[in-house]
Amino acid sequence: MGCDCVGHIKYFDATMADMNGVPYTKKKTICLHEEDAGVLWKHVEYRNGHNEARRARRLVVSFVATVVNYEYLFYWYFNQDGSLEYEIKLSGMLSTNLLSAGERVLGKPKHGVIVAPSVNAQVHQHMFCARLDVEVDGLANTVEEVDLVTGCVGKAVGESDPYHNAFGPVKTRLVSEQHAMRVCDQSTARTWRVSNPTSINPITGESVGYKLVPFTKGPAQPVLLTGPECAVSTKGAFATKHLWVTPHADDERFPAGEFTPQGAPFQGLPAWTKDDRSLGGETGTDVVLWHCFGVAHVPRPEDFPCMNVEHVGFHFKPDGFFKGNPGIDLPPPEEAGSKEETGGACCAT
Repeated sequence: MGCDCVGHIKYFDATMADMNGVPYTKKKTICLHEEDAGVLWKHVEYRNGHNEARRARRLVVSFVATVVNYEYLFYWYFNQDGSLEYEIKLSGMLSTNLLSAGERVLGKPKHGVIVAPSVNAQVHQHMFCARLDVEVDGLANTVEEVDLVTGCVGKAVGESDPYHNAFGPVKTRLVSEQHAMRVCDQSTARTWRVSNPTSINPITGESVGYKLVPFTKGPAQPVLLTGPECAVSTKGAFATKHLWVTPHADDERFPAGEFTPQGAPFQGLPAWTKDDRSLGGETGTDVVLWHCFGVAHVPRPEDFPCMNVEHVGFHFKPDGFFKGNPGIDLPPPEEAGSKEETGGACCAT
């Protein structure tokens, strides 16, 4: 693991398969540790200057995969606000090639970016898919797409907007698999809410839920950019959408099918969803969310010879699940190791 984890660490071994399919044990593969995560919440009462702040700590489960020239660092974060985050950090070395004779005459590659003299790095994408077998306060869940739109919406439908300053969320129930093939829209702050229609929050009077917030780590990214007839697209068709939703099935595990490199095209999610199964109607069902995301990487000289990490990931946040802030009762911080320049404790009042 090297210096991937810091602090008090618990390591777990993992059972892997070698090139012949024979299982073996790899030591210290998964890392569990706790770390400071900055300010969780803060407020200064302007009337009297009273200040309250709480720092966040999070539980981190992580592992690293080296895939030929690339390193992928995977992190699950379990937060004190009741949310979960998933982050992937991409590092390692770029896939490069020497410029051809004709390209050397031109002084630039036909496809890619020069990152060192006569060294070309290809423009490429990294695509991932998180299988989220959610059970929000029970087995039967429904999924809604939520967009922020301009004008009077929701309970204000039909009312006038004389100052043209109203905007709010519009929810669209995803009723079947074909309907639930969705793409992110940053212009509407699009999220997807998973709720339990039989469990009602006493504060909101609405079903308890969690929302999937895409691209909270790094910038928003496109779906797969290869053409529809490209082998990458036919084998990795799952990556042409940011979200798929399916009814739970134990044998539906891998979004590109069981055998991606040597399997037939359009396996996995495209094959499972072609019959457009229902997602349970008003009462919901046991659903699985498949969130597809990635990084479109245009290399830079600064990525060579070893690349500083790129970030991508998502947030799964409580949305009307609790009665209030679950982190409100955390004790005040005691940062004995933090000192002001004058020598006093920086967290003292």
